[in-house]
Amino acid sequence: MTMADTKVADKSDADAALKVIDCDVHPTVRGGLSAVYPYMPKAWSRRFEQKKASVQSVALTTKYQHPNGAVVREDARDENGNVGGSDPRVVVSEHIKPCNIDFALLNCLQAASLCAALATTDESIILASAFNDFFLEEWLPADRRLRYALTVASLDPQAGAAEIRRIGRHPQVAAVGLPLINVLMGNRYWWPIYEAACDFGLPIYVHPSGADSIYQGGPMACGGIPDSYFERYVTLCQIAESNVNSLVCCGTFEKFPGLKVMFAELGFTWLLPLLWRMDRTWRQLRHETPWVKKSPIDYVHDHIRFTTQPLDEPGNPRHLGQLIEMMGADHLCFSSDYPHWDNDMPSQALQMLNPGDRQKILYGNAEKILRLD
Repeated sequence: MTMADTKVADKSDADAALKVIDCDVHPTVRGGLSAVYPYMPKAWSRRFEQKKASVQSVALTTKYQHPNGAVVREDARDENGNVGGSDPRVVVSEHIKPCNIDFALLNCLQAASLCAALATTDESIILASAFNDFFLEEWLPADRRLRYALTVASLDPQAGAAEIRRIGRHPQVAAVGLPLINVLMGNRYWWPIYEAACDFGLPIYVHPSGADSIYQGGPMACGGIPDSYFERYVTLCQIAESNVNSLVCCGTFEKFPGLKVMFAELGFTWLLPLLWRMDRTWRQLRHETPWVKKSPIDYVHDHIRFTTQPLDEPGNPRHLGQLIEMMGADHLCFSSDYPHWDNDMPSQALQMLNPGDRQKILYGNAEKILRLD
């Protein structure tokens, strides 16, 4: 064995020893909306059949369709040609096992988009429950490593809270998926959902739903409506910035001291300048928000986490390492975004970091925020 072979073997051994929690895996309901009809009252399935309702995340909006045709990787299709992420056994065999993933959090964007902006309030309540029951019955039994972010109907917080109380005790439910609308997260509108989430020890999980910056009622990036997939993709992080600011400034974590929030696929390299500005303004004008009893920096450190994908990678990887060191590795949790076009693999992610910080991000931080037991 040559010296080069020895280095490769050492690296493989080190990667195999890493523990990994993947905080963003996207399952797809194969067969369209009809696949979840058995999980809703007959009158409602007939209603959706008559409407010829669709589960397309971005329904027929050519302006925002992916430039390569789809966000899902073509090479993630199964042997029968089915779209990637539509069979739990394939997700396990093609992603979880090869990547030595200890837990994978399932986050369904089809359900999220319908529950945020693509359905009426009453429809969204029925759809959230139907999608949740579909995944509890047809996905979670496939492998003990699968975990699920249950979807709530954002248009009715009381119904969302009831859904958490209905299935929140399931041992493989690890988070509450909250599809955002145009009401900032610090608003008391959300209190019923936060209260129920805290009662069950579940974090709030926020991810772009597919309706963001497109449809009336969905959250909008600042300044106006973007003109392309590219432009919209780049500005999605603005939605997270606004909501982090809102959660802190409205005193949400004083009202709900046990509340944890994870922002997924919304970036994190913007966090440092946001925290600096929040902290400076709080110190200068803290009399305006007396319920904010400590620095915004402390609230974010204690309550909020961000997933790594998509990584904003500078030309020099060391600069990203320096940024993470400045903000603190405690804030980050690994996510692959499998099976989407720009997904990351744990063996390749964040290799510029020291082993302790890298293991925190790949496993330890998520273990502390997700309900995995």
